[in-house]
Amino acid sequence: MKKKIISKIEGEATLKIKGEKEVEWAEIEFWQYRGVEEYLKGRPFMDALVINPRVCGICGHSHLLATAMALENLFNAEVSKKAQIFRNITSALEIVQNHIKWFYITLFPTQIKDKKFIFKAVKISSKISKAIAIIAGQFPHNSYIVPGGVTCDLTNLEILKLKDLISEIYEMYQNETIDMNLHSKDLELFFENLPRERGKSLNSFLVLGENAFFKSNGDLEFVSEEKGNSFAKNGYYRGRCVEVGPLARMKNDEKIEKIYKKYEDSIYTRIIARLYEGLKLLRYILEEIEKIDLCEPSFIKFKEKSGKGVSAVEAPRGSLIHKVEVQNGKISNYEIIVPTQFNLASSTPSNPSPAQKALIGEKIEYVEPIFKCFDICAVCMTH
Repeated sequence: MKKKIISKIEGEATLKIKGEKEVEWAEIEFWQYRGVEEYLKGRPFMDALVINPRVCGICGHSHLLATAMALENLFNAEVSKKAQIFRNITSALEIVQNHIKWFYITLFPTQIKDKKFIFKAVKISSKISKAIAIIAGQFPHNSYIVPGGVTCDLTNLEILKLKDLISEIYEMYQNETIDMNLHSKDLELFFENLPRERGKSLNSFLVLGENAFFKSNGDLEFVSEEKGNSFAKNGYYRGRCVEVGPLARMKNDEKIEKIYKKYEDSIYTRIIARLYEGLKLLRYILEEIEKIDLCEPSFIKFKEKSGKGVSAVEAPRGSLIHKVEVQNGKISNYEIIVPTQFNLASSTPSNPSPAQKALIGEKIEYVEPIFKCFDICAVCMTH
């Protein structure tokens, strides 16, 4: 098998490709290991709120939210509507920020070498960081989400500043990346020399997180993980590989559905679903801001107890699962299952992962853009 190292995926991975001109089969190897789950054992449960966001430098907020929600599930903790809205806003902003960075910094250079497009990502991303900071403070790796709510209490002036900033980001995103009619000059440029129907995969999708924007179509009970052929574990649903992420979440959107009917789950559909999701999330944030009642509490005290808790949230790359066990105030076990474990599992020919299936039968020259269109996170994969 030929070995190809893929970089700029929040780390690196090795693709072992069988085939000369076309991919007959591909194995995926992630060789890092950090042992976050083991590191958490024996620590006070609140330590997880500081440690888990460090799993990733891009989706640290998603890990923080998943940690707090798993503990809330254990403690039966309540969360006010105001606190939930703040969480929804910052989580959505993290997703938008990831999508814009992924498109221009990770994916775009596989076809277009002009570095000027990187500045588009930097310009929008920097404004998103400012918006997140209004609610969450420190960025990245903020710690404002805690079991029972949030630690912030915004003023009316801060809400107005947030609204103005989100409106500005929305206009920039719509004018420079993609609009509500799915028009995108940059996307057209990206596909000038790349066939749109490449990279078709499993046509099997999973969404586990749920809030006012995302709707779940699965059950955590049927999720499992198994040791792969490297330091990473494979994620399965009912024992089968499935795709998670923006295409899974946006497939039933009327506009994306039309694209899907024409191109199925190809590289083009996968990319446009991610870009369009970013724009829709910005509109959703503006709607959520209008619902904030500053008179509600930011935090509701909860009663500690021993037991098990679980959560699922929609991170930028797809469904993220956290499972925690606490005994006498300390973590006895912790399990994290990340989106890349589903999308980039190194599975078998009879049960290939979405990325493996998308590569089979494709020309070697298309390997990198097809592989990267799943928005891989190597550091999350090898937590």
